[in-house]
Amino acid sequence: MESKMTNAQKFLDHYNELDQALAKTLGQSDYESFSQRIRQLILRNPVVRRYKDDLHQLGNLRNAIAHQSRDGRAIAEPFDETVSLLQRILEEFKNPKRVIPEFQFEVFSVRSETRLINLLTEMKEKDFSQAPILDDLGNIIEMISTNTISRWLFGEYKNQLINLTEAKISDLIPYIETKENYSLISRNTSIFGTTEIYFKKSKEKESKLDCMIITHSGKPSEKLMGIVCIEDIAKYLMD
Repeated sequence: MESKMTNAQKFLDHYNELDQALAKTLGQSDYESFSQRIRQLILRNPVVRRYKDDLHQLGNLRNAIAHQSRDGRAIAEPFDETVSLLQRILEEFKNPKRVIPEFQFEVFSVRSETRLINLLTEMKEKDFSQAPILDDLGNIIEMISTNTISRWLFGEYKNQLINLTEAKISDLIPYIETKENYSLISRNTSIFGTTEIYFKKSKEKESKLDCMIITHSGKPSEKLMGIVCIEDIAKYLMD
């Protein structure tokens, strides 16, 4: 009867697989240490950046288990949570979850001449809060949101000019609070990568980014494949 694997054995198996995956990514042989690989990949890989502190601690634990064991017994048995953490990092490094297909859907877009009532109808029926505005060539030029609509309604109410049936998207563009407050990302962007883009672009804009628009390679002229909002990646921002 085969003996059950201990947590130390599971840990070492996951660790060795991760070390080999890091080495393969860097095109290295075995002469580099685990910690050196981590330092080299911090600038290149969002998963390594996210877990860098955990990885260094896991490396120290591996060294203790591998080099300070006695009589074939590990000096320490990792907790189940520690083994699970290492396994999760391994899976996320080898198979990072990407925005497509995770956030892929048919995006409703508008143009300057689109009537506001058409957008409101779509928003109600399909339950979304933002839509890209396209120019005559189909390039993304701006985003319109329910917040923009609210500001327009208040401005028009004050002037007693509300006419929902005649209003066009072009009438609302001046009410967009922060211009071009979105980012274009490619379909291959990892979900962890989106969190970094969110923080970086929000800092540059000095305003929380409204959303990230997915196209094939992140170009404004390409077909829209999906939209990522802060609510979609909130759990990854907090992890």
